[in-house]
Amino acid sequence: MINRILVAIDRSQRNKFIFDSAVSLAKTIDATLMLVHVLSEDEAGYPVLPTYAYYPMLDDRDYEAYQKKLAQYKQWGIDFLQNLTEKATEAGVETEYTQLTGHPGRTICELAHNWEADLILIGSRGLKGLKEMFLGSVSNYVTHHAPCSVLIVRTAVDRQSNSTSIASQEKSATNNHTGERLSKSLLKEETI
Repeated sequence: MINRILVAIDRSQRNKFIFDSAVSLAKTIDATLMLVHVLSEDEAGYPVLPTYAYYPMLDDRDYEAYQKKLAQYKQWGIDFLQNLTEKATEAGVETEYTQLTGHPGRTICELAHNWEADLILIGSRGLKGLKEMFLGSVSNYVTHHAPCSVLIVRTAVDRQSNSTSIASQEKSATNNHTGERLSKSLLKEETI
């Protein structure tokens, strides 16, 4: 039975769909939600510590500016989670939230273990092939390391990019076959 659902939220455009899916599912099965946002240097908008040329030099003003931006970034995350928690509570779903720092996949799995989640709801960036291999995939990591079941929520954008990718692969394969036929016919003409 699913009583506790951990919902991984980030700053992407897909959040509304993931959040709405989580609230709908929790209402249907009368489950509790835990919203988690993981602060990660890989996330868009994460403040970067300024460094100069080959030798990292940091003066007090730079460090203070960085700390101020980081504090604003963290506060944005808390405000965002509080807003979503209020919306879920208004919809009749018991909801809590937390914001953590670290590697998103590992952090989500650790929280799922500690909070004793029955299900993790997570979005997908839609990475495929080499992009997924080199850039990494949080949803892939969570799927393989989670202590509970994982539901990957795909948006229309994910499905569209996947079908576009399949269509381009099919087109490429068709072009390859056409090229093979053309090269075979040219070989035949040369031998005649």
